[in-house]
Amino acid sequence: MRKLIVTLCSGALLVGGLSLAAMAADKETKTVEGELIDTHCYAAGGAKGADHGKTCGAKCAKSGIPVAVLVDGKVWTLATNPKPLADSVGKQVRVTGEQNAETLTFLAEKVEVKDGDAWKEVKLNDAHHKGGEDPEKKS
Repeated sequence: MRKLIVTLCSGALLVGGLSLAAMAADKETKTVEGELIDTHCYAAGGAKGADHGKTCGAKCAKSGIPVAVLVDGKVWTLATNPKPLADSVGKQVRVTGEQNAETLTFLAEKVEVKDGDAWKEVKLNDAHHKGGEDPEKKS
């Protein structure tokens, strides 16, 4: 009986380990394009667009409300400091990073804003990007 329990537990651990390895292998860098929105106003009433972005959307992002990229009707929240992106709310953006489909979260490595026919990179500023502030240090 003891051997059976040990064998079953070992098998469960092996299957679990293989599942985690498969999940880790699925993680890859992706790039998506869509409109940058502030999550509060979009969730409250579907607010989006350049006019909203210039006024309320920028104020929301500057106050720390998370931003997201709207792609094909899905809202992908960007796991980064929204303040550097405040002036880009309502504009077309291209985000490169790792997607988490379960939480609809995007771990942004790079964010670019469309400016005419060109793309301009926005310098991200958080604990996970160069130049970011360390949240553990208090000034």
